[in-house]
Amino acid sequence: RLRSDAPEGVKVLDLDRKAVSIRANYYRITQAMSEVDLVHLWKPYPDILLPVLFALGKYPQPLHYDWDDLEGGPDGVAARLTGSRMAGRLLAFWEREILNWCDTITCASEEIRRLCTKAGFPPGHLFPGPVGATIPALPEPLLRQWNHRLEGRIPLVFLGQLETDDFPGMILDCLPKVIAQIPHVLLVVVGDGQARKKLECAASNQGLASHVLFTGYVPREEAHTILSKSSLLLFPLHDDLLSRCKSPLVVIEAMAHGIPVVASRVGEAPRMLGDAGYYVETLNADDWAGVILEALGPGSGLDSRGNELRQRYLDNWTWKHSVNSLIQAYECAMNCPL
Repeated sequence: RLRSDAPEGVKVLDLDRKAVSIRANYYRITQAMSEVDLVHLWKPYPDILLPVLFALGKYPQPLHYDWDDLEGGPDGVAARLTGSRMAGRLLAFWEREILNWCDTITCASEEIRRLCTKAGFPPGHLFPGPVGATIPALPEPLLRQWNHRLEGRIPLVFLGQLETDDFPGMILDCLPKVIAQIPHVLLVVVGDGQARKKLECAASNQGLASHVLFTGYVPREEAHTILSKSSLLLFPLHDDLLSRCKSPLVVIEAMAHGIPVVASRVGEAPRMLGDAGYYVETLNADDWAGVILEALGPGSGLDSRGNELRQRYLDNWTWKHSVNSLIQAYECAMNCPL
């Protein structure tokens, strides 16, 4: 897909993620390095990081690092995906090491900026790099289909992976209290994973089968269609380092559609949503039910909040803003290298 979508003038190198291919990757990157003015590195995984650093040793160029997530450490992506503490420690080492090589960094969140400054990276070489959103054209047949499926319902959307049951499970637990006051509520769970069957059983056992719709994985256009038809996006998070480092795409996408968000007061969500967001201070089901009922209640100003969020997206969180910041980072790396 990258190759077919790459614009004219973009050269794509065929690299291999296997550890045994690091040497071959190095030769391919070295051949290309003499033709570039700057290297933009995304992710510190050694299968690509090591060849890049070795190639820079032969052809020194400014290096920009795009730090968009916490990969290393016990709370990082690598440890959580693999279940391996060793993988977490390895990525934590490379996340620290890359700071000694790069000239500029774009930070996806304020927490990542804090980690950079704590490690001694010059603040003047740090630039904001939050995620932006591009809203696809929504096909008319999909719009008609979901208008029909959601007719007469008040849809609440949870959109994400279902590898664990903690967040969707908590939302299921809060649903009976919401339904008791607003019977037409429908929870639409968009996504899939190993916890889905357990969640479906929990919904059935709690008598919620008619109030919960599990869609599984759906194409991007359909996910956006569902989101655009929702009354609220539900975005719970644990207050841990990984969550604070994230720049949550689904929140930006909801804002782009003008959909109000009920979120944990964690990480970037409050900065993105501002006063137009609905916040829950805990992951307690009763607390979530209370805020959802407040948001859906009379006089809550749901539409005006949606309009305000749409404007916040246009003013601060489009890809254009991210690109402008990235260009500034490139110029700094090339003109004032460390």
